Amino acid sequence: MKAEYINPFLEAVNYVLQEVIPGINIKRLPLAKVQTPISTRGCSSLIGVTGDVDGRVVLDMEREVAIVLASAMAQETYTQFDTNVSSAINELTNMLCGHAITNLNNSGKKLDISAPTLIIGKDVVLYDSMIVGEAILITLETTYGIIYVNIAMTD
Repeated sequence: MKAEYINPFLEAVNYVLQEVIPGINIKRLPLAKVQTPISTRGCSSLIGVTGDVDGRVVLDMEREVAIVLASAMAQETYTQFDTNVSSAINELTNMLCGHAITNLNNSGKKLDISAPTLIIGKDVVLYDSMIVGEAILITLETTYGIIYVNIAMTD
């Protein structure tokens, strides 16, 4: 996968997380190449990418991380996974992807994204019908736990 597709997401994760959750500490671990299909960690929000590039982005984390992350976003305390948490995680995914796709569009690509789809369950296997082979995994250690951003795109 081309670096020009990944760099906007690297910028977006830092920018959006810090805008949505002031004071969050983020440490990005080295990028990793992973094979598709992928297996989920408990709470995954998936967005499709279409246009000059086809692909998908999956924001993936454990359910407990989703609960505390959503609590921090809303500045409320959630104790269980519910519609508030699912809405917050889908909205976070939408903001991350929207920011990155806007930057890609500004660089001359014509891209669009789908609405996010939330997948709940550990070890759910996600197959990509149009993406075969490698994806890039961004691993973020944050104040609220580990967040994984799995990106697969092809021309």
